[in-house]
Amino acid sequence: MDLNKVLQNYGLEEKEAKVYLALLKIGETTATRISEETDLDRTLMYQITNKLIEKGLVAYIIKNNVKYFSAADPEILIKNLKEKELDLKKALPNLKEIQKTIQKGIKIEIYRGRKGIKTIIDMNLREKKPYYFIGGVGEACKLFEVEFTIYCKRAEKLKMPGKILGRKEEELFISKNEEIRFLPEHMLSSTSQFIFGNKTIIFVWKKPYYAILIESDEIAKDNLLNFNYLWSIAEKPNVKEKEKRILP
Repeated sequence: MDLNKVLQNYGLEEKEAKVYLALLKIGETTATRISEETDLDRTLMYQITNKLIEKGLVAYIIKNNVKYFSAADPEILIKNLKEKELDLKKALPNLKEIQKTIQKGIKIEIYRGRKGIKTIIDMNLREKKPYYFIGGVGEACKLFEVEFTIYCKRAEKLKMPGKILGRKEEELFISKNEEIRFLPEHMLSSTSQFIFGNKTIIFVWKKPYYAILIESDEIAKDNLLNFNYLWSIAEKPNVKEKEKRILP
């Protein structure tokens, strides 16, 4: 494990991480000894150690007019993180209020790869909104079988209603909380449109895989109107056709 990188992810600068790790290794010591251990210029030592002292990660004592530095217990890192998380949670309502004051237009974001696709479907689970999925259902179930199986199970547990428009002949699965209807091949694309709340997502099932998020009340409303029309003319499955597609 690259401990220097771990400490940098925690929030330390590269040189601060080097000094802290050196102090953990050699114990109480002088700026000169730290400089030798880290190959950092001695003139930087007091600047770096002062920053670490301010962060509560280093302490010092003076012996015979010489400063000796020592590293704080690494568990202080976890404590500091918990305190920062607590402060952020307290500030979150205020941050949300600031966000609401911004006049929102159409927001478009592009997500890429498996993690990007998962980010989008997890977004729907967090919002717990009813959802509407049209086109590319077989592709989604085949290429992202694990991700969508987990999604379907969680959506079912959250009692989130879903409506799916797919091809009758394609292999796909649904959950107990989802309704499905079928449209002819020529009316559906291999890409997918996923609608929930004020969001419309276009999934492109070609590597490296893309999800294009469009956040707009007006666009989501228009797409939902189109979905509802197609839903009204789509073929309803019989009990057997539906049951064979429901996840166990």
